[in-house]
Amino acid sequence: MVSSRSIKEHHESSPLLSRSSSSNHSSGYLSLPLNPSHPILASHESVDLEAMSKTQTRSKPMVLLGSAGLALLLICLCAFSTNADAASVARSLIGLEQNAGRLEPRATTSNYSYQRMLANIGGASSTAGGNQVPGVQSGAVIASPSTAGPNYFYSWVRDAALTMKVVISQSTLDRTLVQNYANAEKVHQQNAASSSSGQGEPKFNTDGSLFTGPWGRPQNDSPALRASALIAFAKRIGLTDPFVTGTLYKSDLSAGSVIKTDLEWVSHHWQDSSFDLWEEVQGAHFFTLAVQRRALVDGAKFATSMSDPGAATYYNQQAAAVKTKLQTFWDSGNGYIQAYQGVSGRSGLDCSVMLGALKGWDTTNATAAVDATEFGPASDKVLATHKKYVDSFRSLYAINNNAAAPNAVATGRYQEDVYDGNGTSQGNPWFICTLAAAEVLNTAVSVANARGSLAVTSTSLPFFRQFSSSAAAGTYASGSSQFTTLTSGMKAMANGFVNIVQSHTQSNGSMNEEFSRNTGYNTGARDLTWSYAAFVSNDLASQGKYLVV
Repeated sequence: MVSSRSIKEHHESSPLLSRSSSSNHSSGYLSLPLNPSHPILASHESVDLEAMSKTQTRSKPMVLLGSAGLALLLICLCAFSTNADAASVARSLIGLEQNAGRLEPRATTSNYSYQRMLANIGGASSTAGGNQVPGVQSGAVIASPSTAGPNYFYSWVRDAALTMKVVISQSTLDRTLVQNYANAEKVHQQNAASSSSGQGEPKFNTDGSLFTGPWGRPQNDSPALRASALIAFAKRIGLTDPFVTGTLYKSDLSAGSVIKTDLEWVSHHWQDSSFDLWEEVQGAHFFTLAVQRRALVDGAKFATSMSDPGAATYYNQQAAAVKTKLQTFWDSGNGYIQAYQGVSGRSGLDCSVMLGALKGWDTTNATAAVDATEFGPASDKVLATHKKYVDSFRSLYAINNNAAAPNAVATGRYQEDVYDGNGTSQGNPWFICTLAAAEVLNTAVSVANARGSLAVTSTSLPFFRQFSSSAAAGTYASGSSQFTTLTSGMKAMANGFVNIVQSHTQSNGSMNEEFSRNTGYNTGARDLTWSYAAFVSNDLASQGKYLVV
């Protein structure tokens, strides 16, 4: 529900537009008709059009107009406001906007998102508005410049690692930026040693000091993601590089090298109960285990290369045990991967499963992407879960208008979510989740093209029948009509998710954490770093490129 505070205060974008017959990817966007009974005009929680138009002057004769007349007058004033978003809203309401049913073009591109992402890193340069986090620790990745309503002005280990994995995966490596990040994380590691959560400490102040307030601790996906990012960096600059051998990895655990410290923590604590990536519930989590396994598998290879065979053997043993544990998350009765164990009151359908599949596979191996035992993003179990997950939001959010498959719809974290971006009421769609839904599909299509075939199993058949009612279990070679039909349908749905993201960004292309389930306006923390990283990651997958390991 949109609050009585202004759209500007919520960092909101232009509104949802009406469904257009000319739009093949439409997922049922709502129009905003000129109707006094419409919730936007009638509710006491209505959009603050006065604030949008910055009209502050009130004369006594306005009282005589009554509330309905005053609302209409304000709309008319907004129609000619210098505030472009406010004017667009008002002009569409009173019929002056000739193309009200068409989506507005957005500035969100992969390059723009990358630059906005860089703007939230201490000391980094950005061509998209400059650095937004001055004065923070060099190399520290800040979750958002938002300092109030909500305050995300901290460095989360998870968000930082996911962001830097995107930086490390660029064709031209910005070594200075990543090295500054590694040094910042070394400080975080050292400070985390004094916490009861150890390396499961989730976030730090902008100067690198330990955040000591109440929080969901530990979060044991964090050191795994950091280790994976820095292993990829070490491989890019060379294993004999002095920064690798001096700061990142030493076989002597007492030396406090960054990667070694994280791998030791993960290998000895993966069985511990921890909080999920949403920082809400404690238990065992698919996402956490998936990224822990990735770190241990890659860590074992890395340790071997760094002449640390004893550690490599132990990491491999633990990785195998994690893989065994992961199999227990498959819910054969419901036909999807459960996001957690030991958590009640939820269906278990969760965006974190999509993210776990995307961050947990060996991106150098197309076979791993389709391996159901590894829960690769192109595997039958992940695709089956994808359908169940997306379907759970079709009728949940008003902006989705109950659009039927294979239309894409806006997706959130999980259907029982009550976090609204700054408090608790009703959960909203998230940019990272809608983009994850797209990235799973883009990855699956890219992998099918690379392998030259597409496998349909009894597990994934309901997923594929979204795109072809005649689909049957079997393997379809590239070039066959069924291969083309299925992959084209998947690609169209992936593009639909991206179109939804594009239509709900700010008019300049920037992205908050969430967008309203009822109006589509941006809400929650502004310029969320992870939202931008997710946009870049999905764009790479659409080109058959993936984040490095």
